[in-house]
Amino acid sequence: MSYQVLARKWRPRLFREMVGQEHVLQALINALDNNRLHHAYLFAGTRGVGKTTIARILAKCLNCETGVSSEPCGQCSVCTEIADGRFVDLIEVDAASRTKVEDTRELLENVQYAPTRGRYKVYLIDEVHMLSNSSFNALLKTLEEPPPHVKFLLATTDPQKLPVTVLSRCLQFNLKNMSPERVVAHLRFVLEKELVPFEEAALWHLGRAADGSMRDAMSLTDQSIAFGGGKISESEVRAMLGTLDSTLVWKLVQALAEENPSALFAAVDELSQQAPDYSAALAELAAILHRIAIAQVLPEAIDNALGDAELLQHHAASMAAENVQLFYQMALLARRDLPLAPDPRGGFEMALLRMLAFKPQGVANIPTASLSGANPSAAAPAPAPLAQNAPAQGPTPAQGSAEVPASTVSAPEALPAHAPSENVAAPSREPQASPVSAEPVAETAAPERAAGQAHGQAPASVDDAPPWSEDPTPPASVTQRAPENPEQALPAKKPIAEPVPPQAVVEAPAPAVDPQAPASPPAQPSDDRAALREQLRQQVAAVESTPAQGLVEQAPARPQTPEAAATLQSPQEAQRPVPSARLDALSPGSWPAMYPQIGVTGILHSIASHLELLGRQDNILSFTLDQSFSSLYDEGHQRRLADVLGDFFGQPVTVVIQVGEVHGGTPARLIAATKEAQLLSARDALNKDPVVQDLQSELGAQLVPESVEYLG
Repeated sequence: MSYQVLARKWRPRLFREMVGQEHVLQALINALDNNRLHHAYLFAGTRGVGKTTIARILAKCLNCETGVSSEPCGQCSVCTEIADGRFVDLIEVDAASRTKVEDTRELLENVQYAPTRGRYKVYLIDEVHMLSNSSFNALLKTLEEPPPHVKFLLATTDPQKLPVTVLSRCLQFNLKNMSPERVVAHLRFVLEKELVPFEEAALWHLGRAADGSMRDAMSLTDQSIAFGGGKISESEVRAMLGTLDSTLVWKLVQALAEENPSALFAAVDELSQQAPDYSAALAELAAILHRIAIAQVLPEAIDNALGDAELLQHHAASMAAENVQLFYQMALLARRDLPLAPDPRGGFEMALLRMLAFKPQGVANIPTASLSGANPSAAAPAPAPLAQNAPAQGPTPAQGSAEVPASTVSAPEALPAHAPSENVAAPSREPQASPVSAEPVAETAAPERAAGQAHGQAPASVDDAPPWSEDPTPPASVTQRAPENPEQALPAKKPIAEPVPPQAVVEAPAPAVDPQAPASPPAQPSDDRAALREQLRQQVAAVESTPAQGLVEQAPARPQTPEAAATLQSPQEAQRPVPSARLDALSPGSWPAMYPQIGVTGILHSIASHLELLGRQDNILSFTLDQSFSSLYDEGHQRRLADVLGDFFGQPVTVVIQVGEVHGGTPARLIAATKEAQLLSARDALNKDPVVQDLQSELGAQLVPESVEYLG
């Protein structure tokens, strides 16, 4: 007797012998057991997933001599003839070779006749999508209302090509591809029955090469048995399939993990000796990275099917998860771009070099060095409080302090160029002002700073300041460390504006500095641009990581009024709860600065910010609304503003609003003037930046002023 291939020898003969496709089998078994049979079935799926096999088993179930059931006997003459392919009432038609309408008409001429031996006459039309349109049209009427003794079983690998009229007349079942796990399990069962020795890793290579088809897996198994001389080994299966040695791919992974270019190219040279398919090599590398990523998330999911569980555990523990994801993405993109490379090996090597060159920024290898030359927000566990960075008396060397005394850095030469930020205190936990919100200060000016000392705050020394660049607008949010001896401080500069106390209106143009407000560092020219950029990053990180609280803004460059310059606040200050204020302290000059403390929100905020206070008589406040914004206003806003002001001042208030022309005393205009001053200051700082000047002189670059935006 001639040899029968495994795919035919082990073709399932009963539903319970099927591997997979449970969703299809359950519907058919229930229909057979309950006698709820349809006249037309359509089985769709890729090659080798069981379409024809299920159709033949269904034909057995319909015509078995023991009766219609989901368990044919398999012993009667009908079951035997169907298994051998010679049952007269099972008409199998290859639609790929009989596509003409004449073939279909000839087939349908015998439909009206009763079956010869069986209970039903079953028409099994394989690859039905190959029929012509005329054949489908000839089949439609019979397919819709066939005789009671006729059943149609259609099979196709491309159901999209079938007319909708055919699909609507059939029960459609979509068969799924076989997973490698199912394929390997079935191959293991078959080889054990066939008494063929095998290696587990070889079956996994066959399962993946089958690409979801059980018939392809069985055919490859036949080929590997013949190739190995009656046994199946991993090395022989890999040689037969032309797949790569996984040991070489693991060497690539090891070299990538260690960032060792020498080992990486040594592995590539060893790999090239096998004349590999570099696209397949990238696919194998991506598969290993995928398994490593899963092992990092679910260690219990590690399997030793390929004998590499130990390697998986090692690399899952030693490689950063971000690097694994990046390598995987680069491998996928390299497979897509490989046909565009000058040669396959060059494209493969460039993909590996990209994996070495790029890393996720700010994730792996977090620096733990000191503040000098490193990002304090990443190296330090938490910013120190201000009180610890500006003590009344400086620490002695015996206390192990890294702070440099102010007296030792009175001259610029005493400060090392590589440690520009050692004299700057760590950012306070309080939110800081915008880094570009400082008012330009002339380098030759020497204003007084006595107000800060009057409030008990240690003034910041010019010699104690960090080496700022030539930018005249250092970040306002950097907190200056106080000198150890307050008597050694230089004359104080002009203090920063503070919020207006609600009990009294501040009329003086230069109020005292709030003792809780951070001092602004003086402008000290320097060429150390790295220090300035580092400080900017520190302050932005401190502001973003701290809950929103009230901030103290610096005065605008060109304030509208002295009162406004003395009382300007940031929008965040308005969010902080304030105590009730005295109504008699409100005046036209103090209204723009007091407005942010009131807490007006919504559309009422848009209207009230454009109001100018004309005057007050007892508890009656008269306002003028900018006529440009009169379209938003109605009388209801007047009553709502009166209620808000009454709650703020703690007494009934009457508000009278008239639309007209304002003269600059509105909160909105004051804020706009502040932003404009900050924008002009930032542009001026960029023009004086040494790097920008070098670019302009050497490369002919031009700074576009309109590209500088206010981000406050």
